[in-house]
Amino acid sequence: MQISSTSSNGNYANIERMTVSCPPETFDETVPLKQIKKELTFVIERPEKPGETSSHHGSKRSSVCYEGDEEYDNVDDDVAIAENRHISENLEHFEEPVSTMRAQNSVKFADNIVENHPETDRFGFFTIQNKCSTPPIDSKILRRREKKWIQMLDNWRYFMDEKFELVKNRCRKGIPPSLRGRAWKYLSGATYQMEVSSNRFVFDYCVKQAGDPKWNDDIQKDLSRQFPEHEMFARVGKYGNNGKNDLFDLLKAWTILHPEEGYCQGQAPIAAVLLMHMPVRDAFYCFVQICHKYLPGYYSSGLEAVQTDGDILTKLIKDRSKLTYRHFKANGVDPALYMIEWFMCCFCRTLPWPTVLRVWDMFLCEGVKILFKVALVLLKFGIGTPSQIKQYPDMPAIVTRLRNLPVEIMEEEFLVQKISETNLNDADMEKLHFGAMKTRQMRFD
Repeated sequence: MQISSTSSNGNYANIERMTVSCPPETFDETVPLKQIKKELTFVIERPEKPGETSSHHGSKRSSVCYEGDEEYDNVDDDVAIAENRHISENLEHFEEPVSTMRAQNSVKFADNIVENHPETDRFGFFTIQNKCSTPPIDSKILRRREKKWIQMLDNWRYFMDEKFELVKNRCRKGIPPSLRGRAWKYLSGATYQMEVSSNRFVFDYCVKQAGDPKWNDDIQKDLSRQFPEHEMFARVGKYGNNGKNDLFDLLKAWTILHPEEGYCQGQAPIAAVLLMHMPVRDAFYCFVQICHKYLPGYYSSGLEAVQTDGDILTKLIKDRSKLTYRHFKANGVDPALYMIEWFMCCFCRTLPWPTVLRVWDMFLCEGVKILFKVALVLLKFGIGTPSQIKQYPDMPAIVTRLRNLPVEIMEEEFLVQKISETNLNDADMEKLHFGAMKTRQMRFD
């Protein structure tokens, strides 16, 4: 039985990024796994919707108001990129194979955390995972938001077709923790893929396969590195190795679906974040949607998509922060030095955890432009003023600064506000994308 994915083939320039969800319809038809066709393909599909116009980075929709809910739902409330060899050098460092000693040290580190911090925070971490945290939302406000989200999820097609602006605003305010996993599945289209689409049996088949020993070994080496201080993945936590087992199954299933591309180290953090919020089967379909529709080509060996988005980020920096652009260019600071981990991991290794969740809420609703907005905000407030440029005068200082940004600019309310104030729409992204593709083509012709 051969499984392949239509997303792994073809020119990245022709791949359309879809960022909005599919409707949550389900049906009762069940087909035994043995009846699945021998040639099982993960079809990138999404049902048509009335009045929808798709673009490269998402669907354009007119702004709408939700009658009777304005009081609580006003959004106001609450250097060109390096060439292939440079990208490869930075990714090689990012994907450095984990030695046995490093893996053992990671396990010991996790054990030590659990022993010294037996209680977890509200996110499931045995210790404060990041340097800053925010208090939980007031319970009355949280209950009110939960009711609104339940209403939306129960009427998903209507809200996505007629009141998408409301969905977007609520995602910007933050999805209630109790509904975040379910909402992510709807926003990404995973619910459709796992319940309605012909792809609904893909995971059931893939997870039962042995997998390629090469990819299995690479995945196994990385398991202890993924959030070892979280109760899902801490070796001596109350969940034992269940979280790591699920992480292995999910990533192995991906390599069955993509035998040529296989496993990329940047995928493990994405999968781990999803597993913190949903069962492994659900997480697999969310993961596939992110890899196929939000970040197509990001985890392929050629990294064409990452390079293209590096060009786009450079153009945005040049247009919106000329001081930073000139400083980076003069010191040879390419996006490859910092944006690979930012974008490939969707900032889950960079930002404080409460901020990570808020960014993901917006990313799964609005698409890849959110990653660019986050990057622009971090660069503007982290190294975008004359005094900061004087303070960090050369490449080593700049890179160190970007890897140790001030806590204040990563705090969730500050960052979300600045993201919302950053004007970058789907039309801008489409224009930038095709401009970058044209430039790259001319560069290598």
